[in-house]
Amino acid sequence: MITLFGAPGSGKSVQGELIARKHGWSWYSSRDMLMSMHNKDIMYALDHGMFVDDKTMNGLMKDVMRRAHARGTNRVVLDGFPSSYRQVRWMIDNKEIQYLTGAIVLRVPHGELWKRLMERKRVDDTRAAIERRNELYDRTVTGMMRALSMENVQIREVNGMGTPEDVLARIDEVLGEWGLIPKKEYERVHVSEESLL
Repeated sequence: MITLFGAPGSGKSVQGELIARKHGWSWYSSRDMLMSMHNKDIMYALDHGMFVDDKTMNGLMKDVMRRAHARGTNRVVLDGFPSSYRQVRWMIDNKEIQYLTGAIVLRVPHGELWKRLMERKRVDDTRAAIERRNELYDRTVTGMMRALSMENVQIREVNGMGTPEDVLARIDEVLGEWGLIPKKEYERVHVSEESLL
């Protein structure tokens, strides 16, 4: 099991879906699951760049973990969870942290993040909501990384620039190094610096 971290616009959901499709894993997007609940308070929080309360998020993930354990698989990509130190703490206290092999952090320059967010034209991508989500992410990610590291969860930063296929190739290298996919399932792709500008 891995989790994907990254600022809004870094491509977490795109990569989560690509990993799942390519390797036959299960991909769980916390945003998609929250939207499927059709709860007006949750929708308000999402539309305004706010975190959904930990109790709701932990409840959703408890169901996800239960289904994964019932299928006897750990081939899971978490997208958007954990998103706070308290959610990391929930994973630790409920012994779910033992199933988390690593966290991949997608790094994208701020200028590129704004460009991507403006281009995707999502209803909740107002300037105020984007700024709030970025602030929340910057404020929480360091503490989460520290807590995960203390639980021996591997953490790797990945360059999030280039095409989705470029980024996926870099992620696959990490998954191969972690022993989560056979090395024959990926090939090292060298992307020139010019293509990342």
